[in-house]
Amino acid sequence: MLETENVFDEWFFNSFKRYHKLQMFGVDKPVFSMELSCDSSICIACEKPEENGFEILNLELPNKLYQIKNEHDSISTSRDLKIKCGTLTDNQLIDMKTLFGKSKTILSEKGVNKVSIYEMNPHKSDQMIPLVNIDSNVENGQLAVDYTTDTLIIWGKENSHHTGCIFDIENNMKTFMIRDVPNDPVCIYTPHFMSKNQLVVQNSENGSFDLYDLTSGQHVKNVNLPESDNHAKWFLNTAYTSSKEMTTFNLVLISNSGTVLIYDLRNCKNPSTYQKELFSKCNNNINISIDPCNSQNYAVSGFDSNVYIIEESNCNRNIMYKFKHEGHIFTEDEDLCQNTITSSALWLPMCGRNTLLSAANDGSIQGWQYIS
Repeated sequence: MLETENVFDEWFFNSFKRYHKLQMFGVDKPVFSMELSCDSSICIACEKPEENGFEILNLELPNKLYQIKNEHDSISTSRDLKIKCGTLTDNQLIDMKTLFGKSKTILSEKGVNKVSIYEMNPHKSDQMIPLVNIDSNVENGQLAVDYTTDTLIIWGKENSHHTGCIFDIENNMKTFMIRDVPNDPVCIYTPHFMSKNQLVVQNSENGSFDLYDLTSGQHVKNVNLPESDNHAKWFLNTAYTSSKEMTTFNLVLISNSGTVLIYDLRNCKNPSTYQKELFSKCNNNINISIDPCNSQNYAVSGFDSNVYIIEESNCNRNIMYKFKHEGHIFTEDEDLCQNTITSSALWLPMCGRNTLLSAANDGSIQGWQYIS
């Protein structure tokens, strides 16, 4: 116990030199995923231990996170996360996305051939209100959302073949289906927007990805990785940020064996960055979050109890470590938890540069602004 206290004390005192802000919160269930729902709140999906279902919570961020340097607390300064509304699922959650700034969350559940859209309006109810059930006939759909166009992508299996369903949320209608796609039926695929008219779909088993034109629904290109790793899972994110309505050409891919690849889609023949063993190998799901203020900064979680800030170098195209957040190894009671795995990290540009919120499988949620 004394050793644990000493470790925490050392980390805590060092944190004054490493952080402008550091706040620790917690929920009583493992956090599966986390999404911004607006500039002042987040949505989290929590596993219910020993049950199939999940708990979905919309939480208001404390205004302590928004304080600028040397700003003093007032009587109205909140320091904790506040539950605004929530709901429960009956089944295991496949994916969760929010329609940013529009008080809606979208849930895809296992074994149910539909995707549900809920309204989050605490003025009406402390329960999330079911709005639409999309009967897509797509099993275990993975989701992608562009909130500037209210477009939802549901990607999964239909009659043992992979299919993409494009849904107009505002008008509550399917616009078209992408069928006869060149996907392996035994693999898992995840969709991501590159722009409002371009979609990338990644094979999680081997990292290869396909590009689609959303104006026509046509397959454009398939890109295979330089080497295959049969024992790794791959994860991807893009620098496309709907709030800026920009088109990005860069894709970031990371495997849970520790390999990092960056592609420029204007030249897909070879990755612009290819770095092996940047992280220690694991069997976990990896989360990649791209800094909206600097698209060469990435927050990576899922390898262990840490969140890693890495940076793409302009001069030699290598990846460099910039910061390591180690706070999730400690609980709110200052106990040491060696088995914690981070599950997600979000950049909070509205709270200042280099500010993030991260979550882990022990229910810990932490807000922090690192000193670079």
